[in-house]
Amino acid sequence: MSKHLDFGSSARRALINGAVAATAAFGFPAWAAACDDIASTVRALGPSAAVDVESSLAFYDSRGGGCAWDEENAAGLISVVEAAEDHGLDPMLFHADMLAAKPGIDAAQRDVLMTDAAIKFASAMLRGLSAPPVAKVDRAAGSPKNSEIINALSQALEGGDVSAWLDGLAPRTDSYLQIRAALSTYRSIAEAGGWEPMPAALASKKKRAPFIPALRKRLAIEGDLLTDDGSDLFDEELRAAIERFQMRNGMRADGQLTLKTIDRLNVSAAQRVVQLAVNLERLRVERRNPSTTRVEVNAPAATVVLYRDGIPHMAMNVVVGKPGHDTPTLASTIDTIILNPQWTIPQSIIRNEIKPALKRNKDYLTKHRMYWAGDQLIQEPGPHNALGRVKFDFPNRYSVYLHDTPSRSAFMDAERAQSHGCVRVEKPVDLAVELLRNDPKWTREAIEQSIRDGATRRIPLGEPMPVIIVYETAFVGDDGLVQFRPDIYGLDTQLTLALSERATAMRTDAAPAPEDTSAGEF
Repeated sequence: MSKHLDFGSSARRALINGAVAATAAFGFPAWAAACDDIASTVRALGPSAAVDVESSLAFYDSRGGGCAWDEENAAGLISVVEAAEDHGLDPMLFHADMLAAKPGIDAAQRDVLMTDAAIKFASAMLRGLSAPPVAKVDRAAGSPKNSEIINALSQALEGGDVSAWLDGLAPRTDSYLQIRAALSTYRSIAEAGGWEPMPAALASKKKRAPFIPALRKRLAIEGDLLTDDGSDLFDEELRAAIERFQMRNGMRADGQLTLKTIDRLNVSAAQRVVQLAVNLERLRVERRNPSTTRVEVNAPAATVVLYRDGIPHMAMNVVVGKPGHDTPTLASTIDTIILNPQWTIPQSIIRNEIKPALKRNKDYLTKHRMYWAGDQLIQEPGPHNALGRVKFDFPNRYSVYLHDTPSRSAFMDAERAQSHGCVRVEKPVDLAVELLRNDPKWTREAIEQSIRDGATRRIPLGEPMPVIIVYETAFVGDDGLVQFRPDIYGLDTQLTLALSERATAMRTDAAPAPEDTSAGEF
């Protein structure tokens, strides 16, 4: 799909050229008599144009009043605002319609609208557009305050580089750039009409059928089928294309046209555009600058990757929380590995699972090697222990961790949201060896021998490892293919609603952008 992933530099130049022409038509530089009482203009535009009065007044007060925008900066701003769709945002939220050559707006009004647009766009890039976080989702810490954005805008105006300043505010991570490019691709597909819905009859497993040419066209649009010859034959090339589609969508890649596969094929291009835009917002909000060396769990994909210096070094499947037992997003540091851990069982599991089991079987605790220590129920270490033989500990407010498990079959499932919220790791010894690789005492042989000995052993990491748990339902894999995953915890839905509510407020209110409500650092 790399042929689609183009930022469109020629289109960008056209936007800037058009913006220069538009601003020239309105008499910039705008140090005109109309700007003498800029505060009155701000207050008038508050209710009529949904201008953030407080932030705009603070900006002009910091400059001693008067208009602030010249032709060059205005043109740069307009080009950035008109390209807001590249970030999954509606340009109209930043007055794109009013900043174009629209009659009836004087120099002072245009100046205020530009100031408001710049502050709001900068805020959206630096701390997200959406309202405060949903449950079990930590926002990035240290987001700039309005006053810092205002000061930075003033400096950019003085330097004549507003466009460059605004362009540099979005995350520069590979994840963000890749999803931004994918959004452009899928927006183009959606604007071209998307794809035709596939009928349930596709599941009939016929070798030839009149609807197979439509299936070929559908798979070719996303690049899963490399050559569409229009044939009505279900051949090996088509089966391989279905496998690629299934793989990209986190399904069992068997090439079978199951009803679930057909349902995924029928997710529209417009829905994918929304999904990609929501994931861009999530990257702006939750994980702007992750450590280049880290352990990263993606809950919807149910995978963990160990990165070293930004390069994937080790990857494996994990099992994450089932819906209702959501694995939270967080950032922390793995500081301890525990071999042969005991398990202190959470009260919710005691209440909802173990007490009902005791009513059915009075020997349940003995069978599972559990015992009471005061009001705590503990499971002894060993191969039967729910945490398995290895636990990776890191401080967090959710009391979750990564761990081994005696139940190995779940790692082979395509959909692995099956735990109580902690993250079960497919190859825990391999991960432990990697995290301890610079400690000569803890070779693989030493780790495996300690596990066989059976005693609980805590190993502090000489080099603690950053760990993040993310929630990405759209991402680009190491092979360059766009991947999609189901919204297992409904967080995409919640974030879409938050974005919609915020957009409505920006169109109708003069309310300021949300201030920093940080709960964690990504």
